[in-house]
Amino acid sequence: MLAVAFTVVAGLLAGIAGISAAKSRSGLPAEVARALDNVKRTGEISAKDRVALLKHRSVAAQVIDPSKTRIVDVSTGDTDAGMTSLAGGALTANAVAKKAGCHRADRYISYRTLLGAKAFDWHKVLHYCWSKKGKVTIKERRHYIKNNDGLNFDRGLVSNTQSGKGTAHYASTMQGRVENCVTKYGCISVKNPYIRIVVNGKKGLPYQIWMRK
Repeated sequence: MLAVAFTVVAGLLAGIAGISAAKSRSGLPAEVARALDNVKRTGEISAKDRVALLKHRSVAAQVIDPSKTRIVDVSTGDTDAGMTSLAGGALTANAVAKKAGCHRADRYISYRTLLGAKAFDWHKVLHYCWSKKGKVTIKERRHYIKNNDGLNFDRGLVSNTQSGKGTAHYASTMQGRVENCVTKYGCISVKNPYIRIVVNGKKGLPYQIWMRK
């Protein structure tokens, strides 16, 4: 009898612990908390976790979906251009520089939620000029976030390098760090948008770009 009683009590305690765990995320359902735990641990969204999160649209509306991330060029209007990795090659602008001039490249990576709504856009701007001899000068160089739904936090740059100012070969690389967070839970993932722009003044290629999500 004592053994049976002990088993019953242990079962009750386990049940209480389970209830406590379910409420450990300030009221979030247990299946949602588990799914968010998995996303935070792996950086990916499994099919099972996707189903669990989509049942709770208020949470799904806050979680960035890697499969919906897009790369956009607002300076040429091209969409999904240059989505290959750095090792896979670069996108080259169609325009050919035969005379002195300037160009402003504004590229961005667009992140969306599980519901397809815009989470944020991470932009890199490079405004540069080239002389008749192909020497490159920089007028503007920066990154910024636009269309933030308020749940993503810009933590600055993890990589920010440039070389070749005043020469015929200029390179600029920026990689950001943006945290995606969920109300009542906390931050679940870090996005590291990467954009590298290379300007070849003498070769007449206004810019080449590598981009990674």
